[in-house]
Amino acid sequence: MQAAPNPILATTNLVRRPVDGCVVTASGRLIPPPPWILPDDPCSSVAYDQWLLDQGRLEAAETNDEWLAKRLADIGAAPVDDATRSLLNDYLFGCADPEFEARTGPDQSSME
Repeated sequence: MQAAPNPILATTNLVRRPVDGCVVTASGRLIPPPPWILPDDPCSSVAYDQWLLDQGRLEAAETNDEWLAKRLADIGAAPVDDATRSLLNDYLFGCADPEFEARTGPDQSSME
């Protein structure tokens, strides 16, 4: 596990800022940033849910959280329900609906 800078320094007004291309979890782990959620693409929400599940499972294993690891083992492929999504966001980031700093996204020229 790579040591992370102080999460408070990487967070302003609850907006998660990338640190060296990674997002800092509440426990201080550095994880890949989430995939984009695009309003016109339902698959992008599924990708975010899968990312949350994957990161939650890794976090539970890394922190030896057996209860959450067992709960997440029973969840199938994304999409996840709202309660599970809120639980995972809170577990990973300390709030149920985190915001992530904007970054350059998919080819912006194709969105014009």
